[in-house]
Amino acid sequence: MTIRTRAVILGAVLPAALLAGAFALITGWRDRLPDPMALHWGLDGVDRVGSFTEHLLPLAILGLLVCLPSIALALVVTGAARRGMVGLSAGMAAMIAGIAISTTAVQLDATDAYAVPSPGSAIVLPLVGAVAIGILATWLAGRDTPQPATSTVPDDAARLPLPAGTAAVWSRPLPSVPLALPIGVTALLVVLALTFGALTGDWWMLAFPALLALLFLFTSGWRVQIDRTGLTLYSFRGRARHHVPANEIVRADVTQVRPIAEFGGWGMRVGYGGAHRGALGFVSRSGEAVSVERTGGRRVVVTVDGAAQAAALLNTLADRARSSSPAE
Repeated sequence: MTIRTRAVILGAVLPAALLAGAFALITGWRDRLPDPMALHWGLDGVDRVGSFTEHLLPLAILGLLVCLPSIALALVVTGAARRGMVGLSAGMAAMIAGIAISTTAVQLDATDAYAVPSPGSAIVLPLVGAVAIGILATWLAGRDTPQPATSTVPDDAARLPLPAGTAAVWSRPLPSVPLALPIGVTALLVVLALTFGALTGDWWMLAFPALLALLFLFTSGWRVQIDRTGLTLYSFRGRARHHVPANEIVRADVTQVRPIAEFGGWGMRVGYGGAHRGALGFVSRSGEAVSVERTGGRRVVVTVDGAAQAAALLNTLADRARSSSPAE
């Protein structure tokens, strides 16, 4: 099965099937649901009711608004960014489908919409399942097949003079992601979740700050290393998470990054605007970064100090990888 076929199946067909299956199931429950239905829960229980259409239509619109962009990106972007978009597409569809089913299932065979219990705790399992489905889809999407460069590194690309046979290893930690934003948001969510739990007895909202904290932990503490094999990014656990082989580097250059305007924030992201549209970004601050153009129209952008030296060394090592002599 080709990479493109996997992207179509996991990034488009699977999300569509999850959403269609969820709404088909809910439609099949229609005769067992109260009329009117519970549409919203407040601190004191149900505070708004409405028709079956009023319950289902907003969920369908939410599914389209959230999932269609992810599905489109899963089919368009390339490289590691493609795998991420495939996982995001599948995970978001699973989350919307799970929320729709959970908020409907609690109302089965109810005679009074105002007596329907909060679906809060029932939503936790779909959320965890959505994360699992997203991770699984990312893994199943597969890595790109090797695509060695067939042309030389352009003459105008900067080089780092190295004597023949000299080994070179360059390593830097990525500058720290601004801590105030993720810590502040996580703390705010914890306070809101604790307040909500104390008032209602539903503690399921603590799942949101917990997931956010895990995501922040996963996307922090990265280090970049450049050696004869190419460019490798390591996560905080020391395991390689992204690798660009030297023989797939078309050229490397210094660039400038605006996290919000071009990547929508900090962390491991896909560029959506400006000069970095479609690039896989490891973005921890604004300013200088090394931009690595790969074969197959792929590109990686890494914000790191000493980007000029990193780019020059990558071009030199890419030259060596194309030569018949072994790279030291």
